[in-house]
Amino acid sequence: MDPTYLSTLQHHAAASDLEIRSLFEHQPEAEHAAASPWLVELPIGAVHLGLDTWLAQLGRTAAGVTRLASEVSFDELFAHLEQQLDIELPDGSLALMRFYDARAWLRYMEVLTLTQQLELLGPILEWQIMALGQHWTLSRDEARKLQEAADAAADT
Repeated sequence: MDPTYLSTLQHHAAASDLEIRSLFEHQPEAEHAAASPWLVELPIGAVHLGLDTWLAQLGRTAAGVTRLASEVSFDELFAHLEQQLDIELPDGSLALMRFYDARAWLRYMEVLTLTQQLELLGPILEWQIMALGQHWTLSRDEARKLQEAADAAADT
């Protein structure tokens, strides 16, 4: 997130009484919270005109917007996403997995196996990306069906 957006996000979250947390909260990058990815609680069906308009505007930029539909609480989703931040490289060192960045996410979907995609999804039912006005969606149910079909084909 562009650091200039943080005050706008905080304003909209406070006006709508929404919970927000930086995904870098417990990371070495915590000092860069203003530029970090933020998880915002958006209850299903709720309308937050100012926030919704602002998020739609961000979705027309290269940085984009990610929306997640989850079957778990905000805190459980936060914990899951936080666990996905670090990936181990072949040399054993750790790197930051920028799944929260729409541009990186699109690349990950090209290189991650279905098993890895399902692990990243965890409790997330649907992962939606909007960037430069375009939409992409990863559905856990669809990924599971593809994985089951691949497993069945491998067994024959």
